Amino acid sequence: SLFQIDNKGNHLLVHEESSINVPAIAAAHVIKRYIAQAADELSFEVGDIVSVIDMPPKELTTWWRGKHGFQVGTSFRLDSA
Repeated sequence: SLFQIDNKGNHLLVHEESSINVPAIAAAHVIKRYIAQAADELSFEVGDIVSVIDMPPKELTTWWRGKHGFQVGTSFRLDSA
């Protein structure tokens, strides 16, 4: 099992890795509104910031994993500008 520390220094026992705890590797600024089409997608509005937690090469897929607030999407779509 893993231990994490809350903002008061208390140790928390974590039984399994949660996607919300995965550190972001990048941030994406939303320039086009998107409504999730499946349960594993995120919805966002223009101006939102999404924390990117996985960026497969664009040759493999146009879908990235990210966090938006306390929601984690196993995928969101990267559209080329």
